[in-house]
Amino acid sequence: MEIEAFSWLKDTCDAAVGSDVCTFWKGRVALYAILKAMGVRRGDIVLVPGYTCVVVPAAVHFLGASPLYVDIDPETYNISIRQLEATVQADAEGSVKAVVLQHTYGLPADTAAVVQWAGERGIAVVEDCAHAVGSRYRDVAGEWREVGTLGDAGFFSGQWSKPLTTGLGGWAVASNPEVAERIRKFHAVECVAPATQEVARLAVQLLAYHALVWPSLYWMALRSYRLLARTGLFVGSSTEGELAGVMPIDYAKRMSGLQKWVARRKIANLSRVLDHRRRLKRLYDDALVGAGLPIFRIPAYADPILLRYPVRVANKERVLAEACRLHIELGDWFDHPLHPKGANVAILGWRDGMCPEGEWAAREVVNFPMHSRIGERDVERAVRFLMPYAIG
Repeated sequence: MEIEAFSWLKDTCDAAVGSDVCTFWKGRVALYAILKAMGVRRGDIVLVPGYTCVVVPAAVHFLGASPLYVDIDPETYNISIRQLEATVQADAEGSVKAVVLQHTYGLPADTAAVVQWAGERGIAVVEDCAHAVGSRYRDVAGEWREVGTLGDAGFFSGQWSKPLTTGLGGWAVASNPEVAERIRKFHAVECVAPATQEVARLAVQLLAYHALVWPSLYWMALRSYRLLARTGLFVGSSTEGELAGVMPIDYAKRMSGLQKWVARRKIANLSRVLDHRRRLKRLYDDALVGAGLPIFRIPAYADPILLRYPVRVANKERVLAEACRLHIELGDWFDHPLHPKGANVAILGWRDGMCPEGEWAAREVVNFPMHSRIGERDVERAVRFLMPYAIG
């Protein structure tokens, strides 16, 4: 299957076939570049899911704008027209400039409907495709489209565990020519290259990742990564300052040559990676049905490539502790409506009770892995383990 959004990788990492693309050190910088190119500034409001990574509202905050949180649908974990309408009517006192439309766990949101709703109100749509490499949705004519192609712009991530991983890294696409030109200018003028030492540390991390990413080693590798990131030996996902709501001095960085080289190698195998994830979705579905548990249902408008397979459980912390003890790989995304727990969410305008469904999901949802080293036996073992805890 040809992935239009990545055809640019075959020749160059800064020019796309049919769209405008710029690459960055991290996906969050791509979001920041898009919002800046759209003219988001102090006094503006950007609608953000109340179930996301903290770096998403942080990008809004770094521009001086205010994130306004939209609750999620409990079945899809995405925002919908109903939640958007309710939020805008109840809370939007300023200028709503844009909506960040996240395709959570790789399941596309009802993008055609949201794009139409936003267009009628002069609100730009930024697709958060960080989870959704390879996923598709239907447009208003019922035709299948790659995620990132219906909104005004979209951003992707190549971070750890993504189908196309460059360790860190992300890229921005824009269908609006003026926005695309401003992103290119930001990339050329305001971004810097990552330091040689950073790239060297990332190279070591990539080698370690490919050596240690096995289901039985997951918890040990996770603990080691977090420890080495805190000590500065590894490049962490977020700095302490960033989690505190402070924009790092070197936030705006371009993608390194190493990341581009890795991306070009990975693109050649991407179709097989996506096919494997589709197969894992079917295996998890079959195992859950056999165990009498609910599956993650897919709406008719979506054709997802899942990043993680979400399941709700009772006593999430106990489940994760037991999975660690038994060496069963299990994710905790998201452990807070603005993941990760412990970030300074107050500075980002978050208050408990704002998004009840997002808060319930953070308390209940764990997720099965979907990477290339997960096989049928891993699926069966994980589902058997979760049977006493899963919420039916």
